[in-house]
Amino acid sequence: MKRLATIFGITVFVCLIFYSQSFGNENLSETAVPETISPGLIHLLELVDPEKQVDFDSRRVAGVLNFIEIPKRQHVLYYADKRTGSPSAYYDFDIHRNLEDIIKYAFNPDIPAIAMTPSSTRLARWQPDGNGGQTYSGLWKELAGLKRPIVIKGTELLENTPDTFSGAYYKYDLYRTVVLFEYRHRNVLISISKQKDVSQVGHKGYLMGPDENWDYFYSGKPGLTVSGLGWVRSYMYDSYGISIYYEIDAQSPTVRCATFRWVRAGWSRFNVVKPFHIYKGSLRFATTFKEIMESTHLPDVDVLVNAFSKIMNLSVEELKEKLKLYVDILKKRYGQVPSKSVKWSPRIFEDKLQWPEMSKEEMQSALVVEYMKYVLGKTNLGEVNALLSLPE
Repeated sequence: MKRLATIFGITVFVCLIFYSQSFGNENLSETAVPETISPGLIHLLELVDPEKQVDFDSRRVAGVLNFIEIPKRQHVLYYADKRTGSPSAYYDFDIHRNLEDIIKYAFNPDIPAIAMTPSSTRLARWQPDGNGGQTYSGLWKELAGLKRPIVIKGTELLENTPDTFSGAYYKYDLYRTVVLFEYRHRNVLISISKQKDVSQVGHKGYLMGPDENWDYFYSGKPGLTVSGLGWVRSYMYDSYGISIYYEIDAQSPTVRCATFRWVRAGWSRFNVVKPFHIYKGSLRFATTFKEIMESTHLPDVDVLVNAFSKIMNLSVEELKEKLKLYVDILKKRYGQVPSKSVKWSPRIFEDKLQWPEMSKEEMQSALVVEYMKYVLGKTNLGEVNALLSLPE
C-alpha cells in the first residue's frame, strides 16, 4: 500500500538534545507566541486527535497564519501554548520554490519521506485511516481547482536519526492529519501529528561524520552515547507537531515553512526537554530540507520516483549484497578517523551482528539516502557507482 510521504520531520520533529550546555543558548530570549493564536493551534491539535470529532474550519486558523506572515524578532525563541503539558518551540523559514513543487517532492507516496529529511528521519511508513482514508497520490494536482479543504488522515510509524548530542534514536507511532486549503487566494498545506503512545526505548546511534554528511550508525543497543549515561533507558513520552507550508508569494515563488513542536522525553518519567532543545531539532530539519528543495541539482520528480522504485523492488538478497558495499564505503570514509575525535569505535565496521540484522526497510533507507547524496553532489560516482548500480 502506498504511503503518504510526509515531511518530518518532519517529520521529524524530535531530534532531542538532552543537555543545553552542549550548544549554549545562542543568546536567545524566550517569548510566548501571542495568546490570540492559541485557539487556532488548539483547533489543529483537536483535528488530529482520534478521540475528537472535529471538522476543519479555515477561519479558526486565521490568527495562526497571520502570525506566520509577520516578521519575527531576531534572537528570540518563541514557544507555544502549554496546554499539551509538554515544552514547545516555534520556528519558521522560507523556501524559494512554489508549494506545488514542495508537495510533489515531500508529500508524494512514490518518494520516501526520508529522501527529503535525511538528517531527521530514518524510517517513515504511512498507513491511511481505516475509515476510507486516502493515500492521495497526486495531491499537488488539487491546487489548480482547490474549492474546499482536502483532509487526509492516517497513522505513521517513524524512526528518527541519532540526536547530535545524546546519540539517542527512537521509534514511535503517530496519528497524522494533512490539510490542503486556500486562504486569502493563497494555498496552504498543514501537517499535524500526535504521538500515539510512549516510544520504544531509545537506542544508541552515532554521527559518523558532520551531521550534513547524513551518515549514521544505528547500534540497536539501548542507552545514550553520552559518557557515563550509556545505561540510561530513555523514551519519548509525548509529542505533537504542526507544520505549515504557506504560499507567501506564488509569483516569486516563496513558501514559508512554520513549525510548532511539543515534546516530552527523558527517563524514569522525568522530562529533560527544554524549548531550546526543540528549537535546535527544528533548525536541524529546516537546514536540510531547505538545502534539498533549493538545490539546483535536485532531479525532476520522475527521475527520483524511477530510482526509488528500483530500490524498493530489490529483493532482500540483493539488498544484503548492497549493504556489504555500503559498509565498505563507510569504512573508507571514516575508517581512518582518530577514535579520540569521535564517540564510536572503528570496530563498528566489523560488527557481525548489527549490519546483517538490518531490516529490509532499514537497508532501503540507507540506499535512498546514498542516492540523494549522490544526485545533490555530496558524493562522486566513483565512490558509489557499484552501490547505486540499479537494474534497468
